[in-house]
Amino acid sequence: MKKIFLLLLCPSFLFSQTVSERSSIIKSVDKNKLLDLIENRYQDNIKQSALIESFLIKNSSARKLKNSLKRIYNNIPIYYKEYNLGSSITIGANELYPGGSLGLNVTGLGMVAGVWDGAKVKNTHQELTGRVTLSDAASTFSEHSTHVTGTIIGKGIKPTSRGIAYQASVLSYDYASDTDEMISFANKGYLVSNHSYGYTPANLPNWLFGSYDDSSVASDDIAFTFPYYQIVKAAGNDREDTSLSQVNNKFGYDLLTGDANSKNVLTVAAVQNLPLYIDSGDVIISSFSDFGPTDDGRIKPDISAKGVDVYSCISSNNSSYGSLNGTSMATPAITGMILLLQKHYNNLNPNKFMLSSSIRGLICHSAREAGNNMGPDYEFGWGLANTMQAAEIISNRNGNTILDENILNKNQVFTKNIYINSVQDLSVSICWTDPAGIANSADVEDDRSPRLINNLDLKIIKDGEVFYPWKLNPDDPSAAATRDSDNEVDNIEKVQIDNAQPGTYTIQVTHKGTLKGDLQSYSLIASGTSGLTLSSNKFDFDNNIVLYPNPVSNILNFSVPRNIPISALTVFDVLGKVVNTNSQLQENAINVSHLANGIYFAKFSYEGKFILKKFIKQ
Repeated sequence: MKKIFLLLLCPSFLFSQTVSERSSIIKSVDKNKLLDLIENRYQDNIKQSALIESFLIKNSSARKLKNSLKRIYNNIPIYYKEYNLGSSITIGANELYPGGSLGLNVTGLGMVAGVWDGAKVKNTHQELTGRVTLSDAASTFSEHSTHVTGTIIGKGIKPTSRGIAYQASVLSYDYASDTDEMISFANKGYLVSNHSYGYTPANLPNWLFGSYDDSSVASDDIAFTFPYYQIVKAAGNDREDTSLSQVNNKFGYDLLTGDANSKNVLTVAAVQNLPLYIDSGDVIISSFSDFGPTDDGRIKPDISAKGVDVYSCISSNNSSYGSLNGTSMATPAITGMILLLQKHYNNLNPNKFMLSSSIRGLICHSAREAGNNMGPDYEFGWGLANTMQAAEIISNRNGNTILDENILNKNQVFTKNIYINSVQDLSVSICWTDPAGIANSADVEDDRSPRLINNLDLKIIKDGEVFYPWKLNPDDPSAAATRDSDNEVDNIEKVQIDNAQPGTYTIQVTHKGTLKGDLQSYSLIASGTSGLTLSSNKFDFDNNIVLYPNPVSNILNFSVPRNIPISALTVFDVLGKVVNTNSQLQENAINVSHLANGIYFAKFSYEGKFILKKFIKQ
């Protein structure tokens, strides 16, 4: 174990963001969590080795498939297979390149992705020379691995095959020891890895589809240990396989398996090429892309990208190319997108990168609408990836977006006030990297118990009206998403207000139950319709207005500087309901004796501006 840990702490200097940048990311890792993770993996490896060997002894015919036999789970052999473009136009990545409309000149230079796949990348290919480090003992060249890698970083020697982050680099591995290698990779401060493979569905029992299983737990455990590391996963390509009872009985829904069901993994669906987006009807799902939901009803897959007829380099020789189809091909487009967005963020914030919760939330928040209904669905996830919009939120050129990384403490009620001065669509999202949950019980099909550990809640409140986040119903998977109550299962929540009227809106983040560790870091993203403004209207006297006593039983007093003529005081409960309004404020006090015990907010209004102060009634 000591040797393994020392290996994990050894930095790699081959390619990097910079050594100092990666060092700062490494420092964010809780070493106790890391040691627990390593010990858990060590024990699991011992257990799995024994189970696999026992299985192969009893099933000698399976030895020919030994290389793809990943684990034995509840006496079920789990085999892996590759999920078989790089269209930057479909996801809008080309607008970040030199000559693009945003003027950012972002190409991924200096960034590194990990790629786990079936076999060896053709690292001598003219699109990849000098940019791929073969990081394990894989010996057989793979068309699939080469194509995936080219979709992420292909140089563009042949322009139509240029990768999304075409000046980035890759550390490549085969998937034989993926989990342990991912821990080592993340512990070196790298930010993203691509996984275009998953379970072979043939002969899987139906209860494993959509299930939060041991593989889901393992990926969430890694993500929680390494808060900057984003795992990107292919959804799978089995929707046309009518030999699967799951396909016949559920019409293509409930097909996700393994870590595609993880809470903190970005799971990617495949759509057809889209040269120009006009509206949601332009986005066409591929015939093969697997649909969600997860058993507990989470929004999966998360995001969509081009996965049909993707042109990239292949392994036949050093100048060979080909077109492939699959969520395998959509997934590296999202991996490349993450490299571009992290690089753009780093350009604006030297030596800093986004938490994985920020990049994951940003990609889902900024997605283009897709599907038959407004909001997310179990086919496209949050929609078609939109690199341009995500980059504009990061740029925040006119002060009209929010991208914050916060911590919610136990029993805390976080509020942030924003003001919009024209009618527009308003969107606010939160995303957090949730601790690993408990795996579903074997043989239990469609277990609807939430797998969230820390259940955060997002609301927007305006003049007593409460706006809730989107959510889906796993028992009616084709139905439109609703937004009429709290979301109890997803760790990405988005509140969307169509045609929001000018005025002041309060963003509120709370939690239910307890928080593991008494706190949860989360990312907050907000934006208005493109070209319109979204700005804070909270005035500068927050610290000069004091409520007392607090907690209060009967009379709540407040002190206000003489140069601030308060025009009104409104009291809201935590749901945004107005419980007291007072414009007669000469006494600097209000009677709250009639209120039930709990948390309330006092809104002080002044010349079209406001502040909120929290108080407790007891």
